[in-house]
Amino acid sequence: MKNKIIFFNILIFLIFSLKFSYAESRFGELTEMRDERMRGKDGQWVRPHPGPFVWNKIERKQGIFSWDEADAQVVYAQEHNQTIIATIWPYSNWEQKSCKRKKTRSPFGKHFSKYLSKPCSMDNYKNFLLALVDRYDGDGNNDMQGLTKPIIYWEIMNEPEFKMFFKGKKDEFIEIFNFSSKIIKDKQKDSIIVMAGAAGMFPENEKFWKYALPKIKDNFDIANIHHISTPDGKCDKEFWVDEFASLLMTVNINKPIWVTEAMTCGPPVKAYINAFLNGAEVIVDVGINAPGKKMSKKGRKNLNEFISNYDGFSSLRRVSKTEVEFQYKDGSKKTLQIK
Repeated sequence: MKNKIIFFNILIFLIFSLKFSYAESRFGELTEMRDERMRGKDGQWVRPHPGPFVWNKIERKQGIFSWDEADAQVVYAQEHNQTIIATIWPYSNWEQKSCKRKKTRSPFGKHFSKYLSKPCSMDNYKNFLLALVDRYDGDGNNDMQGLTKPIIYWEIMNEPEFKMFFKGKKDEFIEIFNFSSKIIKDKQKDSIIVMAGAAGMFPENEKFWKYALPKIKDNFDIANIHHISTPDGKCDKEFWVDEFASLLMTVNINKPIWVTEAMTCGPPVKAYINAFLNGAEVIVDVGINAPGKKMSKKGRKNLNEFISNYDGFSSLRRVSKTEVEFQYKDGSKKTLQIK
């Protein structure tokens, strides 16, 4: 069964890569501009987290938009040849106060929204969403001044099965997601929609996504799984990619798989290779100073060397129990012994 899943995801990657233009890198990091250690590496993917693409940060009062923080993120990414995965958060204090939504504890402190429910008015949300995409879509109309690298990859929400990120029902998430995707796709024809990251494949996560995935599957291009080590330090050795791939198959979804939050608690290179072999195409590290269990200095050094030496591969395969082979577009190959 596992071999079928691996073959299936490699086939989907080949089909997908013909349709969309990929960044060369297979690696990325969660980024936070306030922390110089968490601004990402040149030439890789970056996923600002929570990032500046929060309704509450951009439209603090109805009709008044502040783009300074989002622009700074885009300018930095352009200067460092980074490709942004922009997470859209559909929450704004003023908007949710308008229908007396319940205030909740912000998952990211005072810089985030104090309300995490479905927007009171989807028309209000639509106005924000159109303004956001319009500024960074690169069509030459109403773009950020100096925009040279448009945002194409839009991730709609984050781990909605967790109440700390979304105070709503499953069907409300589905409504927001499908609504957002259709607005973005209509405004930006070359946009690529990334599924809201699933927070692992524990039973409660799997139950949520088994219900939601069939209802959103026509409105995203990339399937998305997260792997965060549990408080007791346990990990899944493939970053949940094999279980997630199996779930996708059971609901007839043929999509590329990305891991947009990867936290390890063992040898990181081995975990990354396991995830790639099971069908992951891009892996985004949680970053050097993210909350939670920290990667050891040795592990970080090994991971950085692995990325530097093997990034940009077009495919990989297991040669033996202890060796994998990476293949590149120019026909070259590299092998790596797995310790």
